[in-house]
Parts: sequence; C-alpha cells; structure tokens
Amino acid sequence: MTKSTNSSIPSTLKEFLYDTHDRNGVIVISVTGLVSLIAIVSLLLAKPLKSSTYIRTHLFGYLTSLLLANGMLSVATVMSFNWIVHDQVTAGPYCTVQGALRQAGNIATALWSFIIALHLFNLLFLRFSAKKYAFWLTIIGGWGVVATVVAIGSMVIENAERGPYYGINGPWCWITNAYPEEQIFLEYFLEFLSAGLSCVLFTIVLLRVRGNLLIIDGRWKFQHVRSCDSWQLAFSRDLIDTAMLRFAQSMVWFPIAYTIVLLPSGIAGFGAVSGRPVSPGVEIFTGVTYNLTGLINVLLLLTTRQLYPDMELPEFNTQRNQQATMQLMESGGVTPFTLARSLTAESYHRQRETVLALHRATSVSSYGSSGSLKGHENNGSTWTDITSSLTRHDSSSSTGSWNSLTELIPKPKEVYRTHR
Repeated sequence: MTKSTNSSIPSTLKEFLYDTHDRNGVIVISVTGLVSLIAIVSLLLAKPLKSSTYIRTHLFGYLTSLLLANGMLSVATVMSFNWIVHDQVTAGPYCTVQGALRQAGNIATALWSFIIALHLFNLLFLRFSAKKYAFWLTIIGGWGVVATVVAIGSMVIENAERGPYYGINGPWCWITNAYPEEQIFLEYFLEFLSAGLSCVLFTIVLLRVRGNLLIIDGRWKFQHVRSCDSWQLAFSRDLIDTAMLRFAQSMVWFPIAYTIVLLPSGIAGFGAVSGRPVSPGVEIFTGVTYNLTGLINVLLLLTTRQLYPDMELPEFNTQRNQQATMQLMESGGVTPFTLARSLTAESYHRQRETVLALHRATSVSSYGSSGSLKGHENNGSTWTDITSSLTRHDSSSSTGSWNSLTELIPKPKEVYRTHR
C-alpha cells in the first residue's frame, strides 16, 4: 500500500474526512486485505503447514512467520473498514494501533522474506546443516527486531515538537509525515534491501545447484553451459542435486513475487515522501497490489509444496565424489554424453543368428527325409546340442548367465510336434 500520500498534511491532524475518491479507494484496498487475510487463515486451518514436509530445512517456522507477517499487514488494512463506516479517519488509540500494526507487518514481511532467502543460501549454496539452536535464535531474534523497530518509533524517536509518531497519514494511519526520514530508513529502505538481497542470494543459489558455480580444491569456479548443452548437465546430477535444484526453483518465486508487489508501492511512497503528490488511481493500484502479498504467498505455498524434496534423501550437505566435477572442469565444459557398446548384447546377437541358421538347415534336412520320426528326434537332439554349447560357452564369460537368454531363441516347431 502507498503509505504516504501528501506531505503537506500536518502531523497534528486530528481527523481526515473522506471524499468520494478516498472512500472508494479505501473500500477496494480493504477488500483486498480481507481476501488475503481469509486466504492466510484458510491455509493455516484447512491445509496447515506440516513440520515433516520441511524437516531439515527450518522452513516450517520461517514460512509460518512469513504468513503471520502477511496476516498482520492484512489485519491493519481491514481495520480501515472502521474509517469507511464513519466516513473519516480519527486520531486516537485505534489509529495508533493501525499505524503500528501496519509498520510491523511491512517490516516483518521484508525480514522473513530475507531470512528465508538467507537460510536457503546457507542450506543449498554453503551446504551448512540446519541446527535447531540456530532456528530458535532466528525466530526469537527476527521477531525481536520487528518489535524493536516498531517500539523505537513511539518510545525513542517521537517528541513533542513533531507530534505523535503513529497517526493519521492520508486516508488511514501509519507513520505521520512529520517523520519522513523514519518513513524512508525504517521501512522503505529495509523493504527494498530485503527484496534486492533476496534476489541476489537466490540467483547465486540457482547458479550453484544448476552446476554453473563449482568449488574445486577450495576455490570457486564458474562454468558456462550453453543452452544446447544443458541437457548433458542434468545427467551429472545425483538425486540430492536434483532435489536441491527443484527446491531452489520453487522457492525463488517468493522473492520474485515480493519484489513485484513491492516496486509500485515503494516507488510511489518515495515520491510522496519527496513531496510529489500521488494520484488517487495510483494510490489504489499500489495499495491493491501490495495487499495481495498474503494471497500470493498462500498460492505459492499451495502450488509449490509438492516440489519440496523427499526428506528420505540424505542431507543436502552430504559429501559426494568430486571426480566427475573435476573431469568437467578439466575438459572445459560438460563432457559429451555417450552410450557404451554392450559386448554381451553383440555376442548374444551373433550366437542367436548362428542358432537360427542351424535351425533352418536342420528343418530343411528333416523335411527332406520324408518327415520320419527319427528325423524329428535328430532335430531335437541338434537343438539340445546347440543350446548346451551356448550355455557352456557363456558360463566361462564374466558378462552374465546365458541361461536367461536362451528363452529368447525360438525352438523348432518339429520338436513340439514330436512330443504331442
């Protein structure tokens, strides 16, 4: 939501009366926040996140924190229905709570988006194992930072000369326009910093799990893979590498989505802080897009949950043989994928052709002897001698047992006729 509209509004404003544009805009934005709130609550109640799905990754706690942050923002937006009913914004405790809750939701969303990106960077790029004590320190520290940023405004920064820190800011409540530097550095800057760093971290992670970034003898090396050769790179991945690639490809949409919904609101907000008025249409558009954050994250969780790795696999930091990786680097790229010739298959093919040729010869000979029973018996004897010879020949080979292959060689029909 565009959180600052007109810097000319005095910070000591006691009420803000709605006109038609303000009322309609706040209704649309509040409905969007309500939709996101319903989506978040429905997910947590109907299809709650399961810790078993995100075991070894700590994503259960971090994603839950992200949804709670989105929920706080949605609740702050839904609180504007009170202003719609009274057709005005009034300063007071209710306004202060809305302003503080809005900043808390904005900061928490930015913080937990970055923490998820940082956690996946440690997990998939640095290949650090997820420690339980680190998880709890992150949870406590993350929410502690949010509480500190919110509390420091009204408890430390606020002064009598500039008036209340949280108060009326256009058609809703947020940090008042008497504190423009705080609006920038305690919210907008942190939001853009989170989005930028998250995109950088996920880009580096994707380069590594895809195979472009390799560590050889303790040194990082970049391997360029042409698009026409990318299929060859897939053959060098084991199950763990494949799981990590799918995992990163699914999670990268979270910072992308956050950046997309943040950009319009942030740009308009920076313009408003610098003294440029924001038109009602732009204000509605940015408010709607930003308040879709909760709904978008819910949809991403529902669509990407099945892409999370099979937790029966070994941990992502499992050490594997680096010989294949060394060969890739020494060859200057991806080694061409070739199929080795099967000597067993060729031997079987040649011997089968020999058997069929002898079978045809004995069949002609048996038909030439007036179809006597003796001829048929000799035919069967010849077949037995041939297959026995092949079996003895293969038993001395190291490639496998020929007995399982003799079933593929058809016997002469005369043998079956003899035994009927």
